[in-house]
Parts: sequence; structure tokens; C-alpha cells
Amino acid sequence: MEKIDIVLEIPGIEQEKTKSINVTYKRLLLYGGARESQDNNTFKAAAEVVKKDYGNDGEIILIKIEGGGQFVVNKINSYSDNSIQSIDFFTHGNDRSLLFKFDDSKNYQELYINDTEEQEQGITFWDRLGSLIGIGLDPDENKNGADISEINYNVFTNSAKIEFHGCNTASEPKLKEKIELEKKKIPINFASEFSKRLYNAGKERAVVIGHITQANPNGIKNDYRHGTRRVYHNGKELFLYRKEGRILGSEIKKHLK
Repeated sequence: MEKIDIVLEIPGIEQEKTKSINVTYKRLLLYGGARESQDNNTFKAAAEVVKKDYGNDGEIILIKIEGGGQFVVNKINSYSDNSIQSIDFFTHGNDRSLLFKFDDSKNYQELYINDTEEQEQGITFWDRLGSLIGIGLDPDENKNGADISEINYNVFTNSAKIEFHGCNTASEPKLKEKIELEKKKIPINFASEFSKRLYNAGKERAVVIGHITQANPNGIKNDYRHGTRRVYHNGKELFLYRKEGRILGSEIKKHLK
């Protein structure tokens, strides 16, 4: 805890300069988990860009992912209630999970079922592996990783902002399939479900941001914050954002009722 001059970014509250207050909230930047060192270096560079962008807005904590999904869950859950204002994840991803892949992945090959249905869907060993050792939506597919339900959502502030900088975490199926999933109470994607769990934990102004397609850093800027991103609140799309850069609290506030 420290005393600094900051500009608070809290959706629903007018931004104002608050001098000499005790700053208790954290901003976590988690990066890595890729099989290739080049990818991890790219993730780290992108995290540094966002860290610089946050400036003195909270206590900024850069964390390298050095294990599977359980490592990340344990790290998040180690913080006190109402202390995390934001998490930026710089990892691979898809619509069902955050993907963590390592050089020792050959040890998990016996867990991959290469059946005809998966081949037709284009599911590769690495996709299957990512869900097995990453963080996913289905406990049965994450026996060697972690399930999204294992996160303690009480650690987040009421206006927390979570952003996934990797691919497809906010990708949605076609309307007919989406309706069927909602009828069966099956999450439509990872970002949506994360936002719903935040809301159910009493974080009523928290939002989750993810890419709707594949994501790549924006050239020499090393910034994933471009292209079309979808912002979720309580499991529902709040708005689409197509501009580059940080989505400010003032922008989120305009869409929150």
C-alpha cells in the first residue's frame, strides 16, 4: 500500500484526480505460457506496452506464467478480496479456454483423442492440449489444467476490467447455435462466462474484453489492442470496440446502465 497521485478509472464514476490516497488495488499483467520462446517474448513486449499505458494508475504487477492453468488460478486467488482492478492476459486462447503450451507437451499426448469428429472440426493436438493444461470452461477437459470456476472472483473490485489479448476468447457462434447453447445454459465463449461469474460474485460493474477473431500485435507497436474487440457485462455483449488502444472507463461507463 502506498500514497500516490493517480487518476482513477472507475466505470460509472466521473474521473477526477485524487491526491494522496492509499492505493490498494492491483493491476496484473500475466504473460507467457506459449510453447515457443518467440511467442513469449512477444507477449512480454505487449505487456510492457500496456504497463506503460497504465502509468501510475494503481499498483502494476508484471507476472510471467511459469506453469499451467493452476499456476495462474493460484496466483489470482492469492490476492485479498476487492483488490484487483484489472488483469490483462497475454497468452494464446480460443473461445473455450486460455491456452498454455510447453516444451514437455509430449507427455500429454496420451490425453489427446484424435477422433474423426475432432479432425472434421479442425481440432489439433495443440488445441486439445491447451484446454487440458490451460484454463477452460469444462472441468472434464481440464484435468491437468484448471477450470474457470476455480477462480475466486471476490478478489476483484466492483468495477474490474479483464482483457484477454490472445485469439478468439470473445468469438461467438452463429445465431442459431448461440440460441441453442443459451437454452442449454452452455457458455457461448470464455470471455462471456468470465464476465457472468464476475457479476454473480457481486462485481456488478465489471467487464471482460476479448478479441472476436485471431489476434496479432500491431506491427512495431507490439500492441494487441486493435481490430474488433467485444466487451461483455454479466455474460452479455455490452458493445463492440474497433478503435486502437486502451478502452477507457469513460467509454465503458457510456454503455453501462
